[in-house]
Amino acid sequence: MRLKKTIIIGLLLGGVLLFSKQTLLKPNTKTNTGIITSPIPNTVLKTARNDIKPALSVSKSIFVPYWALGQDDFSVIPYGKVYYFGITADEKGVVKDDPGYKELESHNCPNSQECILVLRLLDRGINEKILQNTTSQQKIIKEVLGLTNTHFFSGVALDLEISGLISDDTKGQINNFVQQLYTLTNKDYKTLSFIIYGDNYYRLRQGDMKFIGSHSDEVMIMAYDLSKNYGEPGPNFNFDQKEKYGYDFKQMISDFTSEVDVKKLTVIFGMYGYDWTLNEQGTPLKRGEAVTVNQINKLKTQMSNIKSESQKSKEKKIEYVDEKNQKHVIWYEDQESSDVKTKYLLDQGIEKVSFWAWGYF
Repeated sequence: MRLKKTIIIGLLLGGVLLFSKQTLLKPNTKTNTGIITSPIPNTVLKTARNDIKPALSVSKSIFVPYWALGQDDFSVIPYGKVYYFGITADEKGVVKDDPGYKELESHNCPNSQECILVLRLLDRGINEKILQNTTSQQKIIKEVLGLTNTHFFSGVALDLEISGLISDDTKGQINNFVQQLYTLTNKDYKTLSFIIYGDNYYRLRQGDMKFIGSHSDEVMIMAYDLSKNYGEPGPNFNFDQKEKYGYDFKQMISDFTSEVDVKKLTVIFGMYGYDWTLNEQGTPLKRGEAVTVNQINKLKTQMSNIKSESQKSKEKKIEYVDEKNQKHVIWYEDQESSDVKTKYLLDQGIEKVSFWAWGYF
């Protein structure tokens, strides 16, 4: 009797399991409510879970130029990461009588912050001499790394600027210098950041970004000065409207992400603009003068005839007439316009932005 009961229970359980299996495998099943349902395969569930990406958050840093460091110490700057701009060099090594070097001598990076030492090489003639001389490069690198250790910097940022078109030989020399600097900074447990023009692709600048991206820990894009102060008035770096201005922020990001890992990219916003003085026809009488966001906000409170606009380029534009009855126009980046661009960067997987410069906004 007990055996018979056990057999019956076993048959019943087997039937239930068979029915359940058939129901799960059946493409469409009509429930008691009349709703037709389809089972969800494990592979679909797994894919759906993998498609859910965590929300990105932006990491912000600031550039502190040497002329601002005399007013404030690193420790009072409310950013977790600070780029000190910086020291310079020539073919003989780091320039000791440069004001950037002198300011650095009285400051150390505090324990609460990550500080990066910027090597600013801005003179084309001097830069070409350095690039042609490996002995000069080795001396510069040794002295720069010595300063990072003395003043508690965790890395080096190379701001190597060569205006105009350059030869393939010079591009190769830049790559060799970057490779050497990258190897030695990493060997010293430091990072290397490479700072590059935002219009690198548009104006065929010097950067071989595929090589540089693979031989640096960070690539920092200067997303400003698309409209030059010696040219026609225009946005600092327009967000879109490539058809109108020839290039835009969105295309710039597309160009860089085609060759550099998004995790290595940092976009630098220039928190300033240019003030152009115009003639009767609305064309510039002279070069535009650089003005910071702080200066622009002060100007707004002083001028009664000022006209302010937020352009489709997502940057700001103001027009006014000065005391000499001359017309002016200013295009500039501020916190509001940079926020629009930052949101776009997050959508592209870029999580790091920086600002030029401390004291400008």
